[in-house]
Amino acid sequence: MTEAPDFRMHPDTAHDTAPCRPWGFWMSTVFGIASVIAWLACQWLALIAVFLWLGISVNSGAAELDTMATHGFTIAAVTIGSAPAAILVLMAAAKLARCSVADYLALRWPDRTHLLIGIACIAVLLPLGDLSSYLTGRDLVPPFVVDAYRTARDSGHIVTLAIALVVAAPLMEELLFRGFLFPGYAGSLLGVTGTVLLTSAAWAAMHVQYEWFYIFQIFILGCVFGWLRWRSGSTTLTLILHGLVNLTALLQVAYLVGR
Repeated sequence: MTEAPDFRMHPDTAHDTAPCRPWGFWMSTVFGIASVIAWLACQWLALIAVFLWLGISVNSGAAELDTMATHGFTIAAVTIGSAPAAILVLMAAAKLARCSVADYLALRWPDRTHLLIGIACIAVLLPLGDLSSYLTGRDLVPPFVVDAYRTARDSGHIVTLAIALVVAAPLMEELLFRGFLFPGYAGSLLGVTGTVLLTSAAWAAMHVQYEWFYIFQIFILGCVFGWLRWRSGSTTLTLILHGLVNLTALLQVAYLVGR
């Protein structure tokens, strides 16, 4: 049986004699909430900056504001612009625990076995997700993503959208849920199983732009990511897989829209 990884961290400096430990459940939650608040605040600031850059007044009609807020370029700019603030909060929390950021957030390259297991998991899950969407009469890709792609393509910002979906969003979300919250929660009474379920539910709940069916699919994917995070001891692994999932969705919507 695979031995569960030790969630204690390595010393931040050579002068420390005892390894630093992750924050407990409540402090992990406090820092996690602070990260989300920073993320949301910077989203609003980025949205206002985009509106100003495009010459759109906040006094414009509700329809115009809603159209631009869901525009592919706006989504990309807000996603990229808000991620650093959330990540900086997590980095500060790691340093306050006297840990190196890389150790606390488990930013280590996964071994080949776990990388192949992860790729095999998403190679099975993604077609199953598409099949369940087809059998229930739903779109293979959520309409929100389709609209974002179309508007980004028409305005010449496909690359910007790709950076946002494949790099910025996975980086922020994985560092928060599988990187920062995971070790703090796993060392609490929740244990590994409770941590996988709770972080997956919280991650899925962030995707309010989708209907419940897609949110449930995200929850299942989060459970798999959580299991892989525990098994491999690497957040880098789930970050890579998250990026691959989003890239696959982007390529899929490009094909469907192209048809």
